[in-house]
Amino acid sequence: MPFVSVIVPVYKVEKYLRECLDSLVNQSLKDIEIICVDDGSPDNCGQILDEYAGKDPRIKVIHQKNGGLSNARNSGLKEASGKYISFVDSDDFVNSEFLEKLYEAAERNQADITVGSIIRKREHHEKFRVHYTGEKRVETLPEKIALCNVPKCCYVVSKLYRRELIIDEKFTENVYFEDVLWLPGLLKKSGILATAAGAVYYYRANPSSTVKQRQSAKKIFDRANSKRFIIRFFEGNGLPLTRRDRTLNKKTVYFGKIPLLKVKEFENRETFYLFGLLPVFRRKIADGVQFRNKRRFFLIRKVDAHINIELLGKIRIAAKNGAQFEYHPAKNSGLAAEKRSPQLIVSLTSFPGRIGSVDRTVNTLLQQTLKPDRLVLYLAGSQFPGGTADLPESLLELQGYGLEIRWCDDLRSYKKLVPALRDFPEDIIVTADDDIYYQSDWLESLYRSFLRDPDCIHTRRACFLKYYNNGLVDIYAHYANGRCIPYYGNQLMGGAGTLYPPHSLHEDVFDTGQIKTLIPTYDDIYFWAMAVINGKKIVTVRNHDVNIWQREETGNSGLCKINNGSAGMSPHEAFRRIFERYPEILSRLEQESR
Repeated sequence: MPFVSVIVPVYKVEKYLRECLDSLVNQSLKDIEIICVDDGSPDNCGQILDEYAGKDPRIKVIHQKNGGLSNARNSGLKEASGKYISFVDSDDFVNSEFLEKLYEAAERNQADITVGSIIRKREHHEKFRVHYTGEKRVETLPEKIALCNVPKCCYVVSKLYRRELIIDEKFTENVYFEDVLWLPGLLKKSGILATAAGAVYYYRANPSSTVKQRQSAKKIFDRANSKRFIIRFFEGNGLPLTRRDRTLNKKTVYFGKIPLLKVKEFENRETFYLFGLLPVFRRKIADGVQFRNKRRFFLIRKVDAHINIELLGKIRIAAKNGAQFEYHPAKNSGLAAEKRSPQLIVSLTSFPGRIGSVDRTVNTLLQQTLKPDRLVLYLAGSQFPGGTADLPESLLELQGYGLEIRWCDDLRSYKKLVPALRDFPEDIIVTADDDIYYQSDWLESLYRSFLRDPDCIHTRRACFLKYYNNGLVDIYAHYANGRCIPYYGNQLMGGAGTLYPPHSLHEDVFDTGQIKTLIPTYDDIYFWAMAVINGKKIVTVRNHDVNIWQREETGNSGLCKINNGSAGMSPHEAFRRIFERYPEILSRLEQESR
């Protein structure tokens, strides 16, 4: 067993490779092995490595297809047999006593990790990034973090690691800033950490290195993700972190070489800086899961019974479109004359705050061009202790036209679907809200869509979720008729009406304990999640009126009002919880985006 195994990942560094190898073969500590991983380098690096290996038996060369820096380091770890392991990047070099000083300090202190000084070397000057003038021994995590100057200097190189500590600690592959994801956890896992005076690592500021290459969407995302990891690590271990280290630099838009706009995140708020200095726009974002909301400077869109004009993403002007919905109590009301198989059942729920006017919604459901087989109103017995005596006469009268009133446990808005799924497991369930006037062709449009594609869930409104390779999820509202093909990314919006074929939702839809704790006021998001993990895609209905005609007297009692206030949660938080509980949903969105 050699004293030290040195792992050197090699890729496109022909200009600097000889200097790196010379600094290693000429180390004062001779009992070492040098494992060089040629990561499919397209230049002459492979030939240079073979040349040096032919002259020095301590050099082992691995030639492999390009897999990235982390993959190359992991390949080297598999071959390492030394008592200690060190990493040296192939465009850097070390002083002649580097390994000897580290090894001796490690042995004296029985250290799991021993660290040396780092000099950043540029073409015309050099400067210490980390400088140890003496030998120091620490054991607590705060001391180790401070001594290594993490996160400012989160370097895997310049250190000597005891083999048992890291041999199973693989580097995260296919990401940038892998050092940041690897080192902090290792510092926490380690016992003793020691510094070594006289061990110097020269870190070359190579303009063609991976870190210095042109910014890409993945690199921007990985940088922000590594910073989020650091924030969580420091907070989870009670360590102080400066505001600068808690601020994420998410994106920079250049005009030539001038930074025209910078986007930074601090404590779940994004700020847009003009020329990197002047804050011009700020918005709150979700915690943990990142959503990108596309904005335009001037946008007109229809939402419900209003027209919203949005200027500069800040000023919104809402105007009534003037349409009136006309309904006639008991006119042409009733259910289907002949029952279908499976039955077509409309289900809804209500609560004491709306029960006095819910008959108006029920009337519109009884006056459909396509009649349902059953119309069921689910009410919580605990909310109406007097039973039917607590219900208005105008509602009870509609039982004569086919309305069924059933009693159930209080599951809040989930009552519009979950009890119906239990009561009618082999039938088609269509959900409705209790505060909307439904157009006469509402049910017909959903059922015709179902007949075209009976293996999908059908909805008249949805949000479109799009997954990106860098982990971002975009949310677009698409109330119109533009996305009428099956997608997991069609997040149904039940208020406009959603049709569920038999057995289309996962069995967790009946987990009332989870319903009450996970996202208790976002039934539509939860039902969508149950569809996706059950392998059911969602289709939006074609050629229908996208407006929802909400009853005026119910506008301030909807769940959207609750969730936007202190009593609820944001939709982004609801999605974050769902993705955390069911990570397979993100996998399906990712597969669908390819």
